[in-house]
Amino acid sequence: MESATHRFRVRRQGQPGSAPHPPEPAVEWRQEFPYVWSEDEVVTRRDTLFFLLAGSGALCLATGTLALVGAVSEGSPAKVVPIARVDELVENGWKVFAYPDEYAQGILINLPGKGLVAYSDVCTHLSCAVTYQPESRRLYCPCHEGLFDAATGDVLAGPPTRPLPIIELEERQGTIYAVRMVLR
Repeated sequence: MESATHRFRVRRQGQPGSAPHPPEPAVEWRQEFPYVWSEDEVVTRRDTLFFLLAGSGALCLATGTLALVGAVSEGSPAKVVPIARVDELVENGWKVFAYPDEYAQGILINLPGKGLVAYSDVCTHLSCAVTYQPESRRLYCPCHEGLFDAATGDVLAGPPTRPLPIIELEERQGTIYAVRMVLR
């Protein structure tokens, strides 16, 4: 009986009975895309890990900075703007006013049983202007059929997912003032 070493002999190229090896396929692409390895600056795993950690740290730092800037800007001093006289709105009446500047608007509503409430009149879906519907006591966005509760500003129906921002009011000497806008 033959041993395993005699059955499987390794024949080297050039020996009688050995088949020639096919040409290495890598040779073709190396001719088309020559790459000089001696000019290569090898990037180690340590360098790659350092790059990933430094990049992640930079992103975390930037996110924290933006969060702090956002928190500080919310605490900025409020702009007080006179918007109506106390007796100007009848019960279930409403009025649109400019707040905090001439480019943004709010809506003041005299709700039966609740009194004066004010919200931003910009729909939280796609920034269309909302209007008050006195018969149903709802704020209506005509762009995409959004409905908001006039007493709370919460979403009742439609595509908006966030409630309307509240505009806080103050009464001084018979005048109603818009004090600040509270995003929710």
